[in-house]
Amino acid sequence: MTEQRSFKRTMGNLSTRSPHRLWLAALLLILLSGSVLLGGRPVQSGTTRIKLAVIKSLDLPEYNLAFDGFLGALQATGYEPVTTMVTLESGDASIDRALDGIRNDKPDLILALGGRAAAEISRREKKTPIVFSMVLKSLSESPASGDLAAQSNVTGANLNIPLRVQLQKIKLAFPTARRVGVISDPSQTKSLVDSVQSMVKVSDMELRVQWVKNENDIPQAIRALSDSIDVFWMLPDRTVLTPRSSRFIIFELIKEGIPIMGLSSAYVKAGALLALDCNYIDIGRQSGELAVRILAGQPPAQLQQTQPRAFTLAVNMKVREHLRVPLDDRFIKDSNVVAF
Repeated sequence: MTEQRSFKRTMGNLSTRSPHRLWLAALLLILLSGSVLLGGRPVQSGTTRIKLAVIKSLDLPEYNLAFDGFLGALQATGYEPVTTMVTLESGDASIDRALDGIRNDKPDLILALGGRAAAEISRREKKTPIVFSMVLKSLSESPASGDLAAQSNVTGANLNIPLRVQLQKIKLAFPTARRVGVISDPSQTKSLVDSVQSMVKVSDMELRVQWVKNENDIPQAIRALSDSIDVFWMLPDRTVLTPRSSRFIIFELIKEGIPIMGLSSAYVKAGALLALDCNYIDIGRQSGELAVRILAGQPPAQLQQTQPRAFTLAVNMKVREHLRVPLDDRFIKDSNVVAF
């Protein structure tokens, strides 16, 4: 009541004076009315609030970095998301409960962080726009993941560093290497291997492939390759790179003195010699840029998945010393290197 009386006195005093003061009074009234309507909270001009649902496969620091990048891209273009965040638990029932809660909230957009989150939400939601982030492309194209590449309401940023960039690093790191080995499940990565085959030929190198159908075929594939390759190249294949088979591959190839181009720094920590790793904040930023275009009215189906555009080189120095691999110091210095 005190504020109202003060306001009336102010308006009364202003109204008895010049037209200029009357104009100021009107402006003051508009500003105060706006403050009341908005609950007294200042709102920046041009800001658009949206409902955002975020689903994470796991609570990982890398996913949090990607979310920071995503959020930054939205806020930079005037969007202020009101966010509901869910981390998936095991079991279909808990997943269904989480997704039902998200549907009831009717978000404008869903962000899926990680392959499992992308697979689960895309399998259940076919209308609300979904942007994924931190997903390997081979997984996004697998039937088991809900065929993200084909869904009209889905697009996103994948983690696959372009093959040509990886091959370039292999050539720089191992200038005398001629025989590159890979293991692939054709149901997972046949098209990827075909692309690698074409690039390797142009580079005056030879690709040696061992095809497998399941994890049990891995030991025989490694035995067949170990005597006939100079370097092993890990491809994003879910059949080949299970936790158990990854450990086996790394152990056996180190024992044979064969360097490994890993899939990420996690594999370098486990014993691969080197790998290119993504800038996770920028991966999230790329997802955010796609989201901005969707919120502006562009259908997700018209937006291609993006590839990483910023990365670092991870090198396992202990493995380098053990294998006595002659990595050129200039190669190390010329790269954005993270050493383990």
